[in-house]
Amino acid sequence: MKLGILLTTSPENENTHTAIELAKAARAMGHEVSVFLMEDGVYNVRDKNFAALSEAGVKIALCALNTEDRGVEKVDCALFGSQYDHASIAHDSDRFISFG
Repeated sequence: MKLGILLTTSPENENTHTAIELAKAARAMGHEVSVFLMEDGVYNVRDKNFAALSEAGVKIALCALNTEDRGVEKVDCALFGSQYDHASIAHDSDRFISFG
């Protein structure tokens, strides 16, 4: 199964913890997981737990426009993409969950 997750809230929001734990659980079950961060969600890429998700095989993409607007620097664990990447994740996923 392919799981897609959209996260638009900042790291302090409870949605961040929920999204991380959901992604970890899905990977532990052998599912493919992709996360797209946009709006204030792009700040989550600085969180060490997101780097750990990437190391566990979770694909992470961010809205490059939102990262530029918010001064978030590029990191190796994530693709700095566009809304096309967001749409691709949503289209290719068997289940898509939005935290906003």
